Amino acid sequence: MPIYVHLLVIGMLLCIIIYIVLKSIDSYTNHNQAVYVPDVRGLQIEDAAPFFEQNMLLYAVVDSIFSKDVTPGAIVELRPEANAKVKKNRVVDVIVNAKTEETISVPDVADISFRQAYALLRARGFTDIEYKYVAGEYRDLTVGVEYGGRIIGTGVRVPLTAKLILVISDGYVIPQDSDAIMKEEQIQIIEGDESWF
Repeated sequence: MPIYVHLLVIGMLLCIIIYIVLKSIDSYTNHNQAVYVPDVRGLQIEDAAPFFEQNMLLYAVVDSIFSKDVTPGAIVELRPEANAKVKKNRVVDVIVNAKTEETISVPDVADISFRQAYALLRARGFTDIEYKYVAGEYRDLTVGVEYGGRIIGTGVRVPLTAKLILVISDGYVIPQDSDAIMKEEQIQIIEGDESWF
């Protein structure tokens, strides 16, 4: 056989092999088989599952956050985003709203300045922070943190969205028994008046 016939056969075989490999790759990568990510935000994960199955998509819960404005357990975010065009069998990352509110331990803020105490609470993630003054020897010295109407101890865990009140010293000391002091002054005055008789 002439050599050009051999070359022609080899060339045809190479073309067939390349065609088969390319088709296999297309099949493996789902080429030209795009679907859209369903918008299932606000649904519970069990209610959203059929939508993923209908679109031949997989899903995985990868994180949770807490928002009081969203139903507990509801889907908050999707990655890729809702309505994004993706290939079939793509895994969609799902972020849900936590069913229980996140709690954080209260730091030790006693006997430090109001600014330091406020900064410590903010650094922990608390945002609803108010303050009130009480009688005390040093101005703007933190006495403690009040939650639910009572002073709470260091390390107590409270919801991250809790309303905390920093109790601050006002720099004025009220005498321990002001009534007794007034009575004592009145007695001294009366005794002084009687000495004139």
